[in-house]
Parts: sequence; structure tokens; C-alpha cells
Amino acid sequence: MQEQELIKQIAKGDEKALRTLILMYNSRLFSYAYGILQNYEDAEEAVAETFYQVWRSAKKYRGESRVSTWLFGVCRNVIRNMIRKNKRHPNMLEIREEDAVIEEEAQPVEVELISKAIEKLPPIHREVLHLAYYEEMPYEEIAKILDIPVNTVKTRVFNARKKLLKIIEEMKNEYKGSL
Repeated sequence: MQEQELIKQIAKGDEKALRTLILMYNSRLFSYAYGILQNYEDAEEAVAETFYQVWRSAKKYRGESRVSTWLFGVCRNVIRNMIRKNKRHPNMLEIREEDAVIEEEAQPVEVELISKAIEKLPPIHREVLHLAYYEEMPYEEIAKILDIPVNTVKTRVFNARKKLLKIIEEMKNEYKGSL
């Protein structure tokens, strides 16, 4: 069944369609939420609330964007509300060893270095990198999720990559200096 058809079925109250959508997107949304919230229970809560919101608002889905874009947008709004309620300023992205994208075979030190470097990026850069590289979303979809122009997405990705490379280089130099 196509994703848009699932949303139509959910709008009609079809719980089986909702379970199918959950199976399709649960882990991706959890990864996104955990990357922002940095807390397992909060991420679980955010994903559960996202699917609850999808259940309640499926009738409002107009099909103007891909279902994945809509779901990540809903999840982002849920996360923002959770942060506002808790008045927390979380780190926005955690890189796991299996997520590390490196041309050559990743060495444990490199994975740790990249993880620590990403943590040093500003939240807006961590978020856009997550959507662009881990979710492999096109810039147009990211723009819809973040409610910003496509050119702003391109600029953020460019700046994030530039800053990330600079941070990695600085960290490598610090590491060499400490030997």
C-alpha cells in the first residue's frame, strides 16, 4: 500500500494502516528525535506523540508533500513543544558508529572524533546534517520540514560541512599535540 493511501486510511480510522505506518517510520523518527533530545525516554515519548498527532490530524494531510516530509515535520513540532515545556537546550545530534559515513573503513578513533566534532556544531547545523545525510532527504523536503527557503538549507549544509571539517582538523591537531 502506498504511503499516501495509508494516510487516507488512517484518516478514516483504520488502526491497521496506522500500525503499518508506525512499522515503516518508527525507527527513523526515533533516530531523529533521539539525535535532538539526547534522551531515550524523551525520544520514545516524542515518537509516540508524533504518531498520536498523525492519528488525530491525518484528515488534514493534503498530499502536497511526501508523507515522510509531513511525518518529520510533525515530529519536529512535537520535539519543539517538548523542549519548550521542559525549558531544556539539548544537544541536537548523536552519531552512532554504524552511522559514520567515511570513505575508507572507519577506525574507532575516527568515529569518536567525528561524533565529538558534530556535538560542537550549533544545533541548526546538526539538525540539517541529520536530515540531509542520515535521512538522505532532498533539500526541498528539508526546507518544508524546517519551514525555511531551499537556499537557506543549502547554505546551512554548506556551512555545517565547512565548520565540521574545521572542527575535525582542530581536534586532530590537538590530538597530535597531546602525544
